[in-house]
Amino acid sequence: MWREQHSRRRGWLIALAVLAVIAPVIAVTLRHQRANAAIARALLVSYPQDVTAHPALVRFADSQARPLYARYCAACHGADMRGNTTIGAPSFVDHDWLWGNGSVFQIERIILYGIRSGNPKALNVTDMPALGLMGRVSDGQIRELVQYLMKLNHRPYDAEAANAGETLFHSDQVNCYDCHGSDAHGNADYGAPNLTLDVWYNGGNQQSIYDSIYYGRHRIMPAWGSVLSLEQIRALAVYLHEAAKNAPPRAARPDANDASGANDANGTNDASGTNDGNGGDANALE
Repeated sequence: MWREQHSRRRGWLIALAVLAVIAPVIAVTLRHQRANAAIARALLVSYPQDVTAHPALVRFADSQARPLYARYCAACHGADMRGNTTIGAPSFVDHDWLWGNGSVFQIERIILYGIRSGNPKALNVTDMPALGLMGRVSDGQIRELVQYLMKLNHRPYDAEAANAGETLFHSDQVNCYDCHGSDAHGNADYGAPNLTLDVWYNGGNQQSIYDSIYYGRHRIMPAWGSVLSLEQIRALAVYLHEAAKNAPPRAARPDANDASGANDANGTNDASGTNDGNGGDANALE
């Protein structure tokens, strides 16, 4: 009997000792969870434009968004956020926004509904038409447009061709100015890129630009509203906004200064960097 009581007492003492050790850990964990819940709620109920004025909310969003970005976004936009011109995925750190002004609200909306995603609230005003395939411009005219874009971006160009391209750009034949503006600065409401920044979503060498004009571009950003929670989407929007704001000054893309990499009508390399329209990237400037 004495041994049984001693063993039971000893068991209670061990249990109390264990409880004394883990109770503070549990208390700290619960406090941490309550604090996270409170800051998560504050992140979600704040107006999007107000979040970045609160460092605590920005830090929390960063901690939540980093693993989300790695899992859902990096495959297209890159772990370094510099995008992928092969698939037309834009960089988040080049100080240029194809759609909107880069506000938390605008980024959040794009993540939520997508671009040309099929969601009725997705951004889907227009896209880059396949001017070459449609027969609206000839091979030579595309070459001239490319040279005009080289001139706008302060890159080597053929003056005579560039002048002809400028006339064509502002003509009613192709209506480039209708989306990209008479100054070629683009229109973020349409998702029409600024053509004077040497920022190219589908590659900046002359062959890629030729292909964009010839084949058109129809890029899609999926809607994530059915995959991610509203809190996660808000965290990602804040994270991307801050990454863009704190990015170093823009540098030219690796392929932007490539004046070659293209063929003339006879299949040989030339300095015009254009193509006869029978080859190249058939992927569907956006």
